[in-house]
Amino acid sequence: MTALLSIAAALAAPALARADGDPASDVLLLQDAYFPYFPKADKAASQTLTRLLADVKAAGYPMKVAMIQTRGDLGAYPNLFGKAAPYAKLLESEIVFRVKKPNLVVVMPNGLAGRNLGAKADAALAGITVDKKEQSDGLVRAAIEAVAQVATANGHETQVPEIRGDDKPDAGGGSDNTPLYVIAGVIVLLGIALIAVSLRTRRSAEHVLGEDGDEGDGAPAGEHRDERGEQDPAG
Repeated sequence: MTALLSIAAALAAPALARADGDPASDVLLLQDAYFPYFPKADKAASQTLTRLLADVKAAGYPMKVAMIQTRGDLGAYPNLFGKAAPYAKLLESEIVFRVKKPNLVVVMPNGLAGRNLGAKADAALAGITVDKKEQSDGLVRAAIEAVAQVATANGHETQVPEIRGDDKPDAGGGSDNTPLYVIAGVIVLLGIALIAVSLRTRRSAEHVLGEDGDEGDGAPAGEHRDERGEQDPAG
């Protein structure tokens, strides 16, 4: 429980500071892959991707992958669903304080996009298709292919691995990451709440400024009243 609270504090601090409301950015601070909330991806495919990311990191090319199946995976940015490139740029800006120039891949049902991957890798991503019928599983399989091709394009020859599972827990969608995802969900709500409060505060300030012309006696600016409260014709 103490460890969980520590994780919550670590996640909440940057979220409160930035109010990004973005679950993937919070999860990627602690692990290399963000798996979709729903439907949950196949355990074997998730474990295979997690191992592959560990392998390419050990080979000298660390990567981060975000798989976005629904608008719900985007938290406060549902308008970016189906826009992998703009979301990849946003996601990079949200994790760059922890990982400078992250080698980042975003996978959505309509395609993939990356950041800091090099021209050859970007071209490789363009040739990868996502099986939309497979939903989250289709995203994970596309991510596996993308990681292997990107690593290869950057001088780290990597074969697309065969999908296989095991009984060992992993840091991806194949293990029970419910606490981590719950924390990310709470952070999303905090971010949205902070945005709402900020907007309300700004509107209140504008309302107060709009009343500056009122001299406080209920009369329009420029009118003057005598001691009996009657309007002075002389003004």
